[in-house]
Amino acid sequence: MTARGAIRLVVPSGAGDCILHYTPPLDAALVLRNAPAHHAPAMVRRLYAICADAQEHAALLAVEAALGIEAAPEELARREIATAREAVREHGLRISLDWARMLGEPADHAAARDVLRVSQDGSPEQIDAAIERHVTGLAPRDWLGLATGLELRDWAAAGASVAARFIARVGSSPDMGAGIGALPERNGDHPLLATGLPGGSLLSRHAARLVGLCRLPARMAALAAGQAEPARGTSPAPGTGQAMVDCARGSLKHHLRVVDSRIAAYRIVSPTDRAFSAGGEAERQFRRVANVPATMRPQVAEWTMQALDPCVDYAIEVA
Repeated sequence: MTARGAIRLVVPSGAGDCILHYTPPLDAALVLRNAPAHHAPAMVRRLYAICADAQEHAALLAVEAALGIEAAPEELARREIATAREAVREHGLRISLDWARMLGEPADHAAARDVLRVSQDGSPEQIDAAIERHVTGLAPRDWLGLATGLELRDWAAAGASVAARFIARVGSSPDMGAGIGALPERNGDHPLLATGLPGGSLLSRHAARLVGLCRLPARMAALAAGQAEPARGTSPAPGTGQAMVDCARGSLKHHLRVVDSRIAAYRIVSPTDRAFSAGGEAERQFRRVANVPATMRPQVAEWTMQALDPCVDYAIEVA
């Protein structure tokens, strides 16, 4: 059994608002309750096909915190590097395949294969080079030096990659640069997102994905060298554990309570849940779709869906 949610967006062809339908995935507590706590990571991995490495990673950290287990720093670093590899893969594939498709360009299957290969077993330096080769056209550390909207637009206007051309398209479309929601939940400390682009704009959300991707090789290298503190779980009360790890679509949070080494309660809060549940960021972002010309609405709806969550299945209908 796999826990997968479903997202359906109905876009109006005339007057009216978009209608969002979100079916949350299976509640982990229904399956995990009363199971031995040390079984939770493997069970979670089987339940959740999306970001499976990140799900298992968060479960491990939360269980260890609840049971008072101290994993070795090297093991913690190894887990975080595995989760980072998964994020590199997801970002790279979505950009090579989905961003190209949304531009009307052929999918770059060669780039997708190369990203898939290096994300599996490449060194941080090889991943860094693949990002430069297929995504940014610049060394990631140099791309991270883009601090203003003008610098981002100059990079995008050169059109040296699918990512550059997609950012140029989004940035030049009506209302896409205007803020309508909250800042992206991650990487908001980067100057481009903190001050260079309108907060909550669709452009800033896609740029945030590039910031996150470009930061990953350096983070992986620092973890491998023992120069960065890896993510750990915490225990706010005896028998409880919680953990937060970063995945391609945002921050993933696991909480559990253990009684006699068995799971008494388990809760997962995914980036998808936060964005698409009632009153979430998705509702605010989809308001812009009904305000653009009818011919552009399906395209802008997909841009918005990809900005909010690049990993989940979705359907867009015009009615």
